[in-house]
Amino acid sequence: MVPGYHEVRELGAGGSGRVVLATYASTGAYVAIKYLNAAMRDDPWFVARFREEARVMVELRDPNVVRLYEYYEDVLEAAIVMELVDGVALRRILSEHGSTSPEAALVVLKGSLTGLASAHSAGIAHRDYKPENVLVQADGTSKLADFGIAARIGEPGTPAGSPPYMAPEQWAGEPAGAAGDVYAATCVFFECLTGRRPYGADHPAALMRLHRTAPIPLEAVPGSARGLVARGMAKDPADRPPTARAFIADLEVAALSAYGPEWEQRGRRHLAELATLLALTFPLARPVPRVSTSVARSVAGRMGGIRRPRLGPRVVAGAAVITVAVTVGLVAADRAPDRLSADTIFTPAPRSPGSGDPPAPPGRTPRGRTSSGKDAGSPPPEPVTTPGPSRRAVTGRTVPSSASTGRPSAPESPGPARPTPAPSKTPPRTATPAPSRTPPRTATPAPSKTPPRTATPAPTGTPPPAHAVSELAITGITAGGATIGLRASTTANVVLTVGFAEGQTPDRLTESSPRGLTLAGAGAYSRTVPHAFTAPACGQTLYRRVTVSTSPRAAGGPRTRTAEVRGDPCPAPSVESVDIVSFDGTVVRFRVRTGGTSAVTVKLGSAQQVVGGEGGFTSAVQTLELSGRTDYTREVAVEFAGLPACGEYVRRVVTVTAPGSAMRSRDVRLPLPSCEPDPEPGPSAPDRPSEDGPSPDGSAEGDVL
Repeated sequence: MVPGYHEVRELGAGGSGRVVLATYASTGAYVAIKYLNAAMRDDPWFVARFREEARVMVELRDPNVVRLYEYYEDVLEAAIVMELVDGVALRRILSEHGSTSPEAALVVLKGSLTGLASAHSAGIAHRDYKPENVLVQADGTSKLADFGIAARIGEPGTPAGSPPYMAPEQWAGEPAGAAGDVYAATCVFFECLTGRRPYGADHPAALMRLHRTAPIPLEAVPGSARGLVARGMAKDPADRPPTARAFIADLEVAALSAYGPEWEQRGRRHLAELATLLALTFPLARPVPRVSTSVARSVAGRMGGIRRPRLGPRVVAGAAVITVAVTVGLVAADRAPDRLSADTIFTPAPRSPGSGDPPAPPGRTPRGRTSSGKDAGSPPPEPVTTPGPSRRAVTGRTVPSSASTGRPSAPESPGPARPTPAPSKTPPRTATPAPSRTPPRTATPAPSKTPPRTATPAPTGTPPPAHAVSELAITGITAGGATIGLRASTTANVVLTVGFAEGQTPDRLTESSPRGLTLAGAGAYSRTVPHAFTAPACGQTLYRRVTVSTSPRAAGGPRTRTAEVRGDPCPAPSVESVDIVSFDGTVVRFRVRTGGTSAVTVKLGSAQQVVGGEGGFTSAVQTLELSGRTDYTREVAVEFAGLPACGEYVRRVVTVTAPGSAMRSRDVRLPLPSCEPDPEPGPSAPDRPSEDGPSPDGSAEGDVL
């Protein structure tokens, strides 16, 4: 067991080892751990190679690549700790649904090319790109897995990879390069579009011949994607896009031209739907039965029908990487550029038929060791030294010559005409002189005056293609300008005119002076035309519009694209002071001074305490939003609980708090009627006449009646 991890359950097992679901002890995060089998663990060549590559792969952080966390080794175990992605392999989607929509296929291709470009910038070629190594998550995003037989770009080696997707040069064991990964990615793109592989054969030798010599089956591909497939699957690596990043630029131009600016969102949505239909097969949904994990094999070991297991240890156990994060959301996100983003985008002109001959299909040699000295079954194929077919013959389009067709370059001139056929077929009637001796028609000089057809030789060559712009798109708008992609039929000059406008409403934009530039020397271009757009203020929304036209005029005319840009949320202003001016127990008057006019949140607290009566303690908080000024004075009626009928007094407190400032408070006391009862009155004395006053009957005391 790898220290620091807790195993949950086994996810699968195969020829290269077993994969388990585990959690990181410190955080509880899910990971996938692959324990390598004994052959890998005991092979010093594999261990040394993988340690070197692991140092690079650990640093490769791209959202389109399954991340390798660490390689662990002790006397008993060797294991790889990888990112867990909760998703399904593209192979499973194709097996269940056959094919995808063109937009979904473009999303898969773009994500894979982005991941490959990141690896290429680190000097690593994948060499085994296939649907089994593309993992699709529930939100439609994909990750590239299994760098098991990856190699340094330019590093020589034996033929290795998955035969249905191997580039022609990969079969011959040529040094690893980015062009081979571009070829494999295009083959998978073809399979997503059509539901089948570009070439089908039961034997690796037949597959090798097809990949190296058979024409590309473009008739099965939708018209909008034929140009991409033709460039990505070119037999000669020099005819393919020079980098994966360059192929992304071609892809975006074609996708925008065919499907509009929302193609990526729609494609990702469709891919998410296909993946979520298989959600029960996700690693975290339920335990997965034991299945064979992906093991990349050398095709050289299968050429004679005998598979030798020696190359098995070259596989990094990440191929069928189990991976994570079920979020059924639809996302369209841009990727950050890597070190290849500044590459010049161009498509090399096709070679002339006689410019060079590709190597003929390899022959077979006696079984033995490879040139590297390692036993790999059949040795790497050696090229046949006999001259091969011309380049056109390789692609299946032969060029007939006059000798092969047997047709003369011009018809022969007619000879002297014979007499008219009527007299020649009928015996001459010598007895009757009348019909005889009519001058033969050949006496007329007309046939001899007709010039021979050879005087006007037929054209021997194909007229050059007309110079035109077939595809034009605005692929991006940034604060520094706009990126324009286009494709032309020839390498002649293309004049590009770009107009810019911006404003606060999309229907009232301020135009700027247009910029022009001339492009030449290539068939495809991706250029950034600089322009300093105004940056939106915090909380502000601006609109940027770009209009582009070309000379010669592009098919479909000029293009226009408008982008909405929002400024960052405005930060809360600094609060310089908070004061309570007055408080009478019901209404509070306070003052707040700030360092800016953006919104500031003020909290007004209130509390009431009854002393010597009923009611106890109550409190409340009010929130106020102040904006537009730097000095605020407000009067607010504070809500308190009702006063009790009696008691000693009520204490009411108000507080004012603003971000970054000390709390201010003020309190008042309100007296209450006493809750003690009034004293009861005593018994009253009998009425007695006043000594000085009159008697009750009105007579004065002592009067004598």
